[in-house]
Amino acid sequence: MKKRPLYILLCFAAAVAFIFVAERQARAESDAPLVVVELYTSQGCSSCPAADAFLGELIEMRDDILGLEFHVDYWDNLGWKDRFSSAESTARQRAYAKTLGLTYVYTPQMVINGSANEVGSDKMGVIAAIESARKSYAVHLDIAVAANGAGGVEVSIPAAVGGGGGAPATVWLVNFDRHFVTEVTAGENNGRKMNNNHVVRGHKAIGTWTGEALNISVAADQLASADSSDGCAVIVQSGKHGAIIGAALLWLDGAG
Repeated sequence: MKKRPLYILLCFAAAVAFIFVAERQARAESDAPLVVVELYTSQGCSSCPAADAFLGELIEMRDDILGLEFHVDYWDNLGWKDRFSSAESTARQRAYAKTLGLTYVYTPQMVINGSANEVGSDKMGVIAAIESARKSYAVHLDIAVAANGAGGVEVSIPAAVGGGGGAPATVWLVNFDRHFVTEVTAGENNGRKMNNNHVVRGHKAIGTWTGEALNISVAADQLASADSSDGCAVIVQSGKHGAIIGAALLWLDGAG
């Protein structure tokens, strides 16, 4: 029994070392494709703040990750209405549940590259899934997203190596804001300040990629959601909610 505290300490040290090595490796491979980490969360869920904070750490520490917070709406009648929640975010999570063979949805959930999921606060599980996703990219799509001078953006997706012929993939446009702080005054998180990063304000399908080179013009009004967005992401995803095969982001607020 006396050895147990030492064992726990060694396990914690190993976990920290693993994350540190993974971060250093990711930074060294600047040309590595982005791994998309989607956090399904709610300000009404008491288990979510730890996952929210972890996503913030990933966004801050790793430039090979595109982290996005999707706020679901099924907590909204349980004491606190999340101002960022949407039926669209819930629908996306439910679609993932079907694709991943899950029988239910939950928060906090992180979906990694559309092909794996972990409890959002499980740092070791999430890091392992991210590293697995980085190594399993079958196609490295060098997606380009640039402002077009008219308030919109131009999206350029190259042809797959060897030409087209691949299964159709959905091209998603995701609008998001950098950061929000919310004082929660009811529900499970009553009295807490909630910090949310890369908060999704809207997402929509803007095209289909079949392996051939594809250019898409996105008008300014397509970038706007109910509120202004600081950035947008383009995600290319097998089918509609399958494995992600490419992603890129563009800051619209000029801050970079």
